[in-house]
Amino acid sequence: MKEDSKCGSVMSGADKVKEMREKSQERRIEAAEEFADKLVDKLGDKVKCVAVWGSVPQGEHGYDSDIDTLVILDDTKLQNDVPQDARNKIQTKVTELAKETDDRITIQYFPFLTEFWNSLRKGEPLAIEAVRNGEPVYDVGIFMPAKRLLERGKISATRESVKKRLKMAAAGYKKAEKNFKSSIPHKLEQVMANAGQAPIMLVGKQPPAKERVPETLEEMFVEQEMLEEEYVEIAQELYDFGDKGEKNPQKVKGEEVEEHLEKADDFVRRMHKLVSQLGAKKKVKGIIDDYKQFLKANVAALRAQDVEPPEDKDDLPEVVEENLDVDENHLEMFDRWEDVVEKIKEKELEEVNEKELYELKNDTHDFISRVGKDLQEMKEGQAEEMAPDMDTSSIAQAADTEEMVPNLEKKAEHEAEEEMEDEEEDDVEE
Repeated sequence: MKEDSKCGSVMSGADKVKEMREKSQERRIEAAEEFADKLVDKLGDKVKCVAVWGSVPQGEHGYDSDIDTLVILDDTKLQNDVPQDARNKIQTKVTELAKETDDRITIQYFPFLTEFWNSLRKGEPLAIEAVRNGEPVYDVGIFMPAKRLLERGKISATRESVKKRLKMAAAGYKKAEKNFKSSIPHKLEQVMANAGQAPIMLVGKQPPAKERVPETLEEMFVEQEMLEEEYVEIAQELYDFGDKGEKNPQKVKGEEVEEHLEKADDFVRRMHKLVSQLGAKKKVKGIIDDYKQFLKANVAALRAQDVEPPEDKDDLPEVVEENLDVDENHLEMFDRWEDVVEKIKEKELEEVNEKELYELKNDTHDFISRVGKDLQEMKEGQAEEMAPDMDTSSIAQAADTEEMVPNLEKKAEHEAEEEMEDEEEDDVEE
């Protein structure tokens, strides 16, 4: 143990480790600040933000941990997106400068300004994670506003905005327990509205007025067999109970209050479960859609060369290698996509690395864009029209979500239900 010379106390091993980690964290942040200064010296006002994220700002880094860094450069003066070649050259130079400053600095996320805001708008996991856990070392008013919006649940379709709705519902339920008669019906009506709006928001719709929540839930989820009719009835009962409390509070009976408190609790729990089901389903659908587009783009590129695609999609990589001018990285994308899809099939969605998936999606979108430009030069169609034209091909059929991943949605829903049940058991134990 180490003795503190100022107060004569003995420092425990845990305190000593904590002190060493804090000093290590401070040195890593200083290295990032030095890198940011050098980058601004070179690029001037093109630098909009440099932030450290990952384990370092959380104080959870180890001895050999990298300094995960986000760099945002301005592209708003350009009419179109930054060309991929130019982007690669810029990122290489930025990375070299980072390594010259401190070999532990790793540029883990390198979006241009327009891409950064678009990623936040869509709730891209990597952008959300960087903002949620990051700390800026240089910022011209980009990073901190994004962080504040995220913390306040103002970025739609993110975990924060959905959680905010559910927290509002839970908070409303707690308050309802403390009030009675005239106030309780109104509070429970708000509980219903907030909880019912959460899954509606998650699928990209505007939250309806409280009186339209029941019918909207029925249209969107009951008719799709994702929600039981009884919860639409409960929602309507809670709304009617609120109306009764507002117009005739003296007619509200104690047993009614108890009954509707239980119904509100049941309704909030079911909305939690529905949100979990939708979240799993939405993520799986997005991954499978990108995979299908990757296969379709390869088919389009082959047909542009008058090469008929194979009957079996497993033979597609070999045919692409023989007939298209692609590099090893492109051929590896087939294996990378198969690995992701296989994990989904085996109900191992949590095993999919978000960072690797983000990079794979970017590589896929770059390839689709290149194919689109080539087709535009050779034919009259637009790049966006290439994928729908191939729906009748055997490759497109093989890439169909239902054919490729049998019962995928049911598996995701079952997994979400088990997760919800585990959470409820934890709540009971607490």
